[in-house]
Amino acid sequence: MARNEFRFVVDGVDLTAEQQSLIAKEIQQAGLAALGTANAKLTNPLTLGHGNLKLRPEWYGLWVLDGPFAQELGQKINDIGFWMQR
Repeated sequence: MARNEFRFVVDGVDLTAEQQSLIAKEIQQAGLAALGTANAKLTNPLTLGHGNLKLRPEWYGLWVLDGPFAQELGQKINDIGFWMQR
């Protein structure tokens, strides 16, 4: 399974936590839009991430998982009750 990582780095600019969260949200939206523009072939994607530095700083950002690992992780999330049917 391939892994592609894209980063956006801002250096030398002091940003508040609110500004960081806003930028993270915009980057997440742009990344998802780019997958669509690139016509990425995702079979069963699972999207995880957040822009809240206080929650889990190591998870800051967005991960789009696909394939067997996404299926397995999605089932574990369902099992502990974080999934909500719409």
